[in-house]
Amino acid sequence: MSKNPPLLSISDIFKVANYSIPIYQREFAWTLTEVSQLLSDLCSQVKANQNDNYYLGTLVINKGVQGKEEVIDGQQRLTTLYIILAYLSHSKESSYSLNFDFNTLLFDSRPNSISALQAVYYKKLDDVNEPAIKAAYKIIKDNLSHYLEEFNITAQEFTDYLLNKTLLLKVAVPPDTNLNHYFEIMNVRGEQLEKHEVLKSRLMSFLKEYPEDRELFNTVWEAASDMNRYIQLFFTRNTENNSKNTRKKIFGDDGNEIPKDYDELLDAFLSTQEVTEEKHGSTKPSLSQILDSTEIVHLEEPEGKQDEEQLTAVINFPNFLLHVLKIQENNKDIALDDKQLLKQFEHVYIDKNDPSKFAKDFCYSLLKMKFLFDKYVIRNLDLGQDTKWILRKQIHQFQKGKSHYFKDTFERAGSDDENNTDNNRIIMLQSMFHVSFPTRIYKHWFNATLYHLYNNSENGVIEADKFITYLELLNDAFYFDRNQSVDGDLDYEEIIFENNSKPKNKSVSNHIWSLGTQTKNFIFNRLDYLIWYYTTQETENYENLVAIEKAKNFQFGFRSSVEHFFPQQPRNGDKPPFDNIDRFGNLCLISQQKNSRFSNDLPKAKKANYHRPDDKLESLKMELMWEQADDWNDENLKAHEDLTIEILNSTYER
Repeated sequence: MSKNPPLLSISDIFKVANYSIPIYQREFAWTLTEVSQLLSDLCSQVKANQNDNYYLGTLVINKGVQGKEEVIDGQQRLTTLYIILAYLSHSKESSYSLNFDFNTLLFDSRPNSISALQAVYYKKLDDVNEPAIKAAYKIIKDNLSHYLEEFNITAQEFTDYLLNKTLLLKVAVPPDTNLNHYFEIMNVRGEQLEKHEVLKSRLMSFLKEYPEDRELFNTVWEAASDMNRYIQLFFTRNTENNSKNTRKKIFGDDGNEIPKDYDELLDAFLSTQEVTEEKHGSTKPSLSQILDSTEIVHLEEPEGKQDEEQLTAVINFPNFLLHVLKIQENNKDIALDDKQLLKQFEHVYIDKNDPSKFAKDFCYSLLKMKFLFDKYVIRNLDLGQDTKWILRKQIHQFQKGKSHYFKDTFERAGSDDENNTDNNRIIMLQSMFHVSFPTRIYKHWFNATLYHLYNNSENGVIEADKFITYLELLNDAFYFDRNQSVDGDLDYEEIIFENNSKPKNKSVSNHIWSLGTQTKNFIFNRLDYLIWYYTTQETENYENLVAIEKAKNFQFGFRSSVEHFFPQQPRNGDKPPFDNIDRFGNLCLISQQKNSRFSNDLPKAKKANYHRPDDKLESLKMELMWEQADDWNDENLKAHEDLTIEILNSTYER
C-alpha cells in the first residue's frame, strides 16, 4: 500500500481522474437500501457536524496503463457518488456544475453501464438502459428532497458538504500486487467491539461497587439487545419452583406486566438468583470473576428462539438506546443517530453527580421500553415472498409442559372482522408512519410512540382507545404542522415534547399541492390510511370510496417513487388535458418495482397494460385513479384532487 495515502474530498476524488471498474468486479448493484442509507448518513452529518469532516471510507485503486486507476475496492460507493453529483448538477436547488468529464468513471467491457453513466451525466434519462444505475438515479431524485426536509438543511448545504467536507482515503496498492491474494486477505477482518458494546462497558463501570446491580444491568442489556425477540424469553423460567422463576417474578402471572420502578425490579431479580458458583459449578466463572473481567458478558441462548426468527423490528438496538435515553431524560436535544451513540450518552452522564444512579435508572428504562416496544409496536412477519404487519403480545404459562403463545395485543369482544378491531387500526397507523419514514435514524414517529407509551402506561399496560387517540393526533400533527410555509413548519421535537403531539394548525399551505415528484411520501400514505379508515370502519363519511374487500386486503408497503399518472413525456407526444402536470391529483406513489414497468404510457394504456384486478393492491389513491383512467381529463382529475385533498384535511375529530 502507498505509505502516505491522500485523504481527498469528493470534489478532488473526481477531479482529473480516470477510474476504471475492472471486468472481474461485480456490476453496480446498490439498491434503495444502500443508496438511501448513504443519503441519510450524509444529511445526518450535515445537520450534526456541518463544520467537521466526514470520513466516508476507503477507495482502493491499482494504477494501470495509460493513467487508468482500476478500482479494487469501493466501486459501489464511487459509482453512487458519481450519480449523486450528476443529479445535483441537474437540480434547480443546487448551483453545482460538474467539474469532471463523463468518462472519469468507466466500466471495462460493459457498454450498457458506460452508456448509462453517460446518459445520467447529460440528463438523458430515457437513454439509460442499465436498470440498477437508472434505479439509483431515481432513488436519489425521489428521496434526497425528503431527507433535506427531514434534517432541515438546504440542497446547497448538502452539496457543499458533500464536495468539500466528505472525504475518502485513496489508497493505491503496490505495483505487481497479486490481486487475487489481496482480495483474500482483504476479506479476513478481525472483529471489533461495536459502539453499543463500548457503551455497555462504560455504563457497567459506574456499577463497580454494586455487584448485584451490575449483574441485573448485564442481564437486562443482553435481553433487550435482540430487537427481533421478546424480552421475557431471556429470563429464566422455572416451572418446578416459583421462587426461582425469574420470568414470572418480573413479568407477572402471564408475562404481561413489569415492576413499577428499579427497586422493585432489582428485588424481583435477586429473589430468584442463586450464587453463580452453586448454579453452574466450577466450569462457569463466578460473579466476582465476571465483574473483574474486561470481556463482554453474554447470556446463554434462551428457549423459544424459533418463534421470533421471522419477525423483523422497525429499529435496531443502537438507535433504540438513543430513544430510551432521550425519553428517560426528557431531553429533546439528544440526536437520534447511532453514529453519535457514544457522544450523546457522554453528554448526559458526564454531568451526573451520581453516575451509578444514572446506570440504574437507564437499566429500568431499557427494560420498560423494550417490554413496551415488544407489546405495542408493530413488527414485520416474513412470509417468504410476502410480508405482514403484526401487533402481538406473548402470553406466558408457567405450568409444567406448557410454554408461551401469541395473541393480538388488543382484542375487541364480539367482533369477527379483523379490520374492525383496535389492533388492526393501530397496525395501520404505525405501518403508515413506518413506510413513510423508513430510515433507522431520526425516527420521530417511533420516538413519539415510545414517549407516549413510557409516560402513559401503568405496569406495562395501556388502553387501546387512548393509544389510538394519540396515534391519530400524531398523524394530524405530522400533516398539519409539517406542511406549512417554507419557514413555518414546527420541529418534530416541539410537536412531541412540547405539544404532546396535538396539532397546532388546522390547515396546510397550498404550495404542497403542486410539488410534483417532490411531494412527501407521508401525504400519500396518510391519504391511503384515511381511505382505508372511511371504507372499513363503518363511518358515515365518504362511503363507498373503494370496494370494501379491496380496502380490507390493503396493507402498507415500502413505496418511494412518486410518479405522474399522465406522464411528463408521453410516448406518443400527447399534451396533457390540464395546465399543471405536477398537481397532486395527477400523482401517485408506487414501488420501485412497479415504476420500472409504468413507462410513459397514457393512463388508459397504463390501465390496460399494468392494472390487474387480482394484483396486490399498492395504493388506495391509485385505486380511485384507475376508475377514471379511461378518460383522464381536467374535469375528472379536478374531482379526484378535490376529494383527496378534502379527505387529507379531515382531522381526528372526524
